[in-house]
Amino acid sequence: MAAQFPAPPLSADDLLVLLAVARSGRYTSAAQQLGLNHTTIARRIAALEAQLGGRLLSRDGAGWELTPLGSRALAAAEDVERALGRLDE
Repeated sequence: MAAQFPAPPLSADDLLVLLAVARSGRYTSAAQQLGLNHTTIARRIAALEAQLGGRLLSRDGAGWELTPLGSRALAAAEDVERALGRLDE
């Protein structure tokens, strides 16, 4: 029988990637904003989806739209952004 390992904790960085994609609607725009490439964006979103157990984004003709799970994750991402902003004050 294979050993079960606990899932890694959610990554604040991955939540901020989701936030950038949600705001821009595109992986490439989010990648430019964050100084990453679109492949890294896709991997980060996939990792977050695996951790949360469902799709966060659905393809729209013009880009990506949040799913209901994505909307809940976005609220957490906005909390992370606000917390980081308080450190800059």
